[in-house]
Amino acid sequence: MTSFEKSWAHREVKSMTEKIRDTVKPQGALKPRIQTAVNKLQVQTSKMDAMLTNLHQRDQQLFDRIVTAMQNHDTQASRVLSSELAEVRKVSRVLGNTRNSIEQVQLRLTTIHDLGDAMVAIGPAMSTMKSLKPTMSKFMPEADSELNSMTETLNGLMTDSLSGDSFEVQDSAMNEETNAILQEAEAVAEQQTGENFPSIPTTTPTTTPTGLPSQTQSNPMDFLE
Repeated sequence: MTSFEKSWAHREVKSMTEKIRDTVKPQGALKPRIQTAVNKLQVQTSKMDAMLTNLHQRDQQLFDRIVTAMQNHDTQASRVLSSELAEVRKVSRVLGNTRNSIEQVQLRLTTIHDLGDAMVAIGPAMSTMKSLKPTMSKFMPEADSELNSMTETLNGLMTDSLSGDSFEVQDSAMNEETNAILQEAEAVAEQQTGENFPSIPTTTPTTTPTGLPSQTQSNPMDFLE
């Protein structure tokens, strides 16, 4: 290879590297802004932890009442309470899954050290939070504005970090990472649910004693306050 060819090859390699670097703007106040988003996520996970604690307490109360009803051969009461307990556990699983997904996003954001890390982590984080909005809005209406704020913060970081549209994070890569986050969180939530909740007692058809107060099924969401 002639000296001219070597020089040209060196210039080509360098220009490709610099082309990628040139798409990234100076880091500036990246860390404080990432920390702001992490702190907001922490607030939401803390709120969900409190809600899950209330649900677990309600779960234990219902379970104890089911056992008592079965000991008293009160089939109607045990069936109604079992149905309510099943709903409470369903809410717990969904909320636990959401909480773990938010925590996974939070952990990924805390690993960001430079703009290169940010470009890899922020896209999937934004996509994950977007997919969680319907669930969080159901359990925590006030969380909708918080999620919008966090998404705007992260979107601002992406916008400030990149020059124009010369660098794009592939949607397929973002979706793959988002799905990985959600699947990981769901697996953890299911494992925790199995460890924390005893099995619902099964009932056998018997005659319901007369004179007992009727049972009404409450809304499990009432115990999240």
